[in-house]
Amino acid sequence: MRVSQALSAAGLAAALTWGVTATAHAQTTAYPETAYNVQYGNSYVKGNLIWYNRSVQVGGQLRAASGCRDVVYTAYAGDVIKDREVRSTCNDTVGHGFTLSADVAGGATAVYVDLYENGTLRNWAICTRSGCV
Repeated sequence: MRVSQALSAAGLAAALTWGVTATAHAQTTAYPETAYNVQYGNSYVKGNLIWYNRSVQVGGQLRAASGCRDVVYTAYAGDVIKDREVRSTCNDTVGHGFTLSADVAGGATAVYVDLYENGTLRNWAICTRSGCV
C-alpha cells in the first residue's frame, strides 16, 4: 500500500511540476517581444516592443549625447498608419513607456522606429513580431 501511495504522490508532484512549467512557458510566450536598437553616433534609442492583438507596448530609452534627438514610433496595420508617438530629449538620456493602438483584427503588423537629430532623420528600424531590420 505504501508503494502505491508513494507512486501516486510522485505522479502528482510530477503532474504539478509539469503544469507549473507549462503555465510559465505559456505566459512567457503568449505575446511576442521584439528588441530594437537604433544608433546614430553616440546617440541611440533602444528598448522592447510587446505585440498584443490590438496594441503594441513600447518600452525604451532615448539618449542624446549632444544636441537634441527625437524618436518617432509609428504603428502600421498593413500600409495604414494606426498610431504615432514622439519622444524627445536634449543632452540627456530618458526612459519612456507607452502603448501604440492598432485597433484592427490582428493588431499592428509593423512599428517603424525613426531617430531624428535636430529634425533630420538619421537612422531607423522597421520592426515586426519576428524582429527588426
